[in-house]
Amino acid sequence: MRRHFRQDTVKLSNGLAVHYHEWAGQGPNLIFLHPSLGYGRMFEFMADAMGDRFHVHAPDQRGHGRTDKAAGDYSAQEYTEDLAIFMQELGIDRAILVGHSLGGRVAQVFAARYPQRVSALALIAGPHLSNFYGTRESAQSVLEGACSTISHPDEFKSKEEAYAFMRPRKPFTHDPDAALHHRIEHNYVHIGDGRLIPRYDKIRVAQGLAHLSNNLRPYAARVECPVLIMRASLGAALSREQADEIARFWRNAQVVDVEGHYALQFENPAGATKAITKFLSDTGVI
Repeated sequence: MRRHFRQDTVKLSNGLAVHYHEWAGQGPNLIFLHPSLGYGRMFEFMADAMGDRFHVHAPDQRGHGRTDKAAGDYSAQEYTEDLAIFMQELGIDRAILVGHSLGGRVAQVFAARYPQRVSALALIAGPHLSNFYGTRESAQSVLEGACSTISHPDEFKSKEEAYAFMRPRKPFTHDPDAALHHRIEHNYVHIGDGRLIPRYDKIRVAQGLAHLSNNLRPYAARVECPVLIMRASLGAALSREQADEIARFWRNAQVVDVEGHYALQFENPAGATKAITKFLSDTGVI
């Protein structure tokens, strides 16, 4: 069953206008943080699967969606301060953070900087190895990914052209067709003559991707809340052994395999939701 949600925009004290989606629920508060090239509404299938057990917010982070593409360094630290002000403006004292890729980096830094405001942390598809093992090879891959993003088209002539661009390209490769159409519908501005313009700023996204080489080990050591690493079991980015090893950087982290390649919120929203609710129940958060 599709849950009713509302959309709104809030102006933060740092000047950033943040667009967000909200699914009302009984509580506790849960905030979804999307990946690079993403948008808040991409979590609506997980919000549906959760029912009204949580009060859910899913913002478009800076540089993405309908939120401002403001000046800045687009580091996880800058995104973290956006989130802190966003929560303050909406009166959210404490929340469960569920982040994917960029959103996961933001959630990790936020949980370290504001431990009293996070009751649990869940990382979709797990953290990036490059943020914990800064090898020369991983740095090269990070920079190549950022450069590739800069080359994204500024517009597409049609939905079909946008689909043809995304289908063979990471991170969209394993998205179901319905997910690609969801991206096309909600992550692009549709011009009257059929043209589509991405809602994300490819330069700002590339700035953010460059921070994939930043060392997050010191932040992991400061996190006090329980941490769930949802490893995408069909993906090649993170083996079970690597996930288990990274989990040791936190005080209280566990790894759960969820079937999927990468974007579990699209590939397996029911499985991801089940893993999160079980984790929260087992750790006494709910």
